[in-house]
Amino acid sequence: MSTHATTARLHVAFSNYWHAGSGRGNGFHLDALCLRDDDQLPVLPGRQLKGLLRQAVHRAETWGWFSELPLPGGPLTSHEELLFGSRSHSESRDATQPGILQVGSAHLASAERQWLADPQQAELRADLYGELYSTAINEQGTAQDYSLRGMEVSIPVGLWAELDLQLTSPHQPYRVQQQSYLQDGTAWAVLQAALPLLDALGAHRSRGLGEAQVSLHVSQPGA
Repeated sequence: MSTHATTARLHVAFSNYWHAGSGRGNGFHLDALCLRDDDQLPVLPGRQLKGLLRQAVHRAETWGWFSELPLPGGPLTSHEELLFGSRSHSESRDATQPGILQVGSAHLASAERQWLADPQQAELRADLYGELYSTAINEQGTAQDYSLRGMEVSIPVGLWAELDLQLTSPHQPYRVQQQSYLQDGTAWAVLQAALPLLDALGAHRSRGLGEAQVSLHVSQPGA
């Protein structure tokens, strides 16, 4: 890994059905539809992905996984806050600091997106999605009336998300600390160390959906 790389790509390889919700149903047999990009292809929102990355880094740091990774001197005292910003939302606006990590939404690889976006591939685009149904079971062990729920899911695919490290704080002491963090490559090492904790993405992870392997690919400067 380069010590000066400021861009990277995150690869998400789903191994089973997954669901990133759009907040909409189709009005008759599906209560939850998958979020799609402008080409009607699967997408995992960057905001959701960033939240899961933050959770993984927080857990890893709490357990002492980064004890050998240098934290530059400055006002912030954790890798989590340097990467993702202040954790508390109760502080004043001036006291809340942004993190240096920017996370884009995860899409299919560019070549796949371009090919599947062709109008002639409408049938194949439809095959990227399936349907799952569930119902509540009452104390007698039978299906509860009117409890059937349908959810659209995406089939296992590989997605790519763009990551960027940027100076974001307008305040000099924080900005100097961010600059040191950018220059020594520690940010990517922290994310790499935390990735094993990110084993499922999307909604209904506790129900077995969204199992995935996530890997980090750091861009070489000048590449």
